Amino acid sequence: MSLVHLLCLIGFSSGVYADIRFENLTNYPTGGISTGVFAEDFDGDGDIDFAISNRESDSITVLFNNGAGVFGNSTQFQTGINPRYVDGFDFDNDGDIDLCTPDYYGMTTTLLNNDGSGGFSIAQQFDTFTPAYVWNDDLDLDGHRDIIVLHWDGTAKVPHQSPGVVQPFYGNGDGTFVVGQSAFIGVQPRGGASADLNGDGLLDVVVADIYSKTISVLLSTGPRTWQTSFQILMDPGAPRYITLEDYDNDGDVDIAAVDKLHGNFWILTNDGNAKFVLNDSVKVNDAPHSIVHFDIDNDGDLDFVVTHVGSSSHLILHNDGSGRIESEQMFTISGGSAEVKLADFNADGLIDIVTANVNNALIGSSVLLQKECLVCNGARSGKRVVECPPIANEINMQAISYLDFDVQLTGESIAGNSVDYIISSLPSSGDLIDVYGNTITTVPYHIPNDTVTYSPVYGYIGLDTFTYYVNDCLPSTEALVALQINIPFPDECLTAQRIFNGSTVWSTLFASDSPDYYDPLLCSGTNFGAMRKDIWFRYFACETGQLVIDTCGTTVFDSDIVVYQGSCCNLEQIACNGDSVDCNGNSRITIDPIIADTQYFIRIGGSTANSFGGGTIFIAGPEVICAASCFGDLNFDGNVNITDFLQIIGLWGSTCGDGDLNIDGVVNVVDLLAVIGDWGPCGG
Repeated sequence: MSLVHLLCLIGFSSGVYADIRFENLTNYPTGGISTGVFAEDFDGDGDIDFAISNRESDSITVLFNNGAGVFGNSTQFQTGINPRYVDGFDFDNDGDIDLCTPDYYGMTTTLLNNDGSGGFSIAQQFDTFTPAYVWNDDLDLDGHRDIIVLHWDGTAKVPHQSPGVVQPFYGNGDGTFVVGQSAFIGVQPRGGASADLNGDGLLDVVVADIYSKTISVLLSTGPRTWQTSFQILMDPGAPRYITLEDYDNDGDVDIAAVDKLHGNFWILTNDGNAKFVLNDSVKVNDAPHSIVHFDIDNDGDLDFVVTHVGSSSHLILHNDGSGRIESEQMFTISGGSAEVKLADFNADGLIDIVTANVNNALIGSSVLLQKECLVCNGARSGKRVVECPPIANEINMQAISYLDFDVQLTGESIAGNSVDYIISSLPSSGDLIDVYGNTITTVPYHIPNDTVTYSPVYGYIGLDTFTYYVNDCLPSTEALVALQINIPFPDECLTAQRIFNGSTVWSTLFASDSPDYYDPLLCSGTNFGAMRKDIWFRYFACETGQLVIDTCGTTVFDSDIVVYQGSCCNLEQIACNGDSVDCNGNSRITIDPIIADTQYFIRIGGSTANSFGGGTIFIAGPEVICAASCFGDLNFDGNVNITDFLQIIGLWGSTCGDGDLNIDGVVNVVDLLAVIGDWGPCGG
């Protein structure tokens, strides 16, 4: 088979499972509490550098590229106090990139001139009251770049609770600026962008207002004039950052935004006249901060990268072309990633990721270089080359406890790439949790390693399944993971299977000999045998009356019965039988009366070591219908409440008893949490 290099940006036939691959993460130190990043060629050597704004050191750190995407050389340059972001353009038209920062506590917006070799110094500072964000655009369409600042209203009585301000500084093209007409927006603006929203040829402004929980839209009425802004209410969400572009491919500009308070990503689509509706809302991780868009999977629409200051897990969101998210890919950067930007740092034609990280100056910035993938070309079928995608293995597991357990996914890349794994469907009962503790709620979901944790529902018994793909730049066929969640095999009293009136099929094929005491003298004259390879059932009497236990349906071997009352820790034998008339060598017992609210244990075993197999047990007890019970209902009254809680407490530390709900050999906090998790009416 021949191997050919293809870029990971090439989409798959389905498009849904396209992803990008990365080299190992590289971290670079900065000046601390770093929240803004801007990437450009600052020293004129032809490769892309980046600048980081440092709120702790009142500076920007400029990191210079060696051409291979390595940033070993950096320099700090002073700004105003507490610069939140950094943006840039050749404002003075001298052929190099200058920078600007919003200095949150310094009450200034700082312009830094480039000396042509990547050295920066403060050229001027504009007075702006608590500036929170800055970007540049040719807002008045005169051919010169302008600086747009979002800040609080310093004339308001309570600025942090009052409408904020959009303040443009109009560039003259020579590094000087004219203060333009400002406009009011929502309260505490945090991010903004500009574009023509209504097709009139003028640039409008959109702002994320975190405190008023709104997105403000400011429409232009001329090159330097504005209508009164209007607000799109996003309550209970708190907009933190926005981007603008055509996300549904209908020819007008839409809005993408993140909700810092509740961890949502929103796409609001435009009707062409600057009227916006929420088109999609996707749950992301904790405290999302920033968005950047790019056609990541090369399918003709814009996808998104979302970073989070509250999580090390960040997301690539794949757009289906209609402004809806069809799949997610996770990547990992620690340190509280704030703003994110994309650039080709090593000139390989692949888009790379850079972030500013707020939590630790030693890892104040991070770079993820994208890497090429090998795709295997297999046999030819006529003129068509048959690709050889990776292999995903089907997995069958059995759990005999209600504790969480890990499922390791397995696969193979024929092309020799490293593989990753994509969860493509979720289990119907339990939850899947990734390595960072995130519960997987949407699919497809790219996990960061080969293992997911399955968290079963307490009390669930049966088959649960989910599916996954292996991915090595091509997706495998879908593989099934089958999880048999069983009650433990009823081999001992502690694992006794609850039984009800009617017939139940059973087998002693895998049973062992139980050590529990029984007295054969209580059933003398019934051909009682040796009670070998026995299994256990438990029956709860909801009413006083007669109980019939019948194993006459067992025809393969000779079975015996012992019946107890009490608990596994204190069994009291009340009956036994080794033979019954017209019962094929098996047993029938009648107990009259059984007592209401009492638990009985039924032990069935073979008369000799060679007596084992399957059969049917028939139970006929009082006809009263018991209350609907559930897993944590220890007294079978249909409710999980303080009575069950106190029963666990009373048995705490015991290695025997009904309180050991997860059957791990001890009554402890796991069993207590099981009761708390089932609290309330059973089935309610």
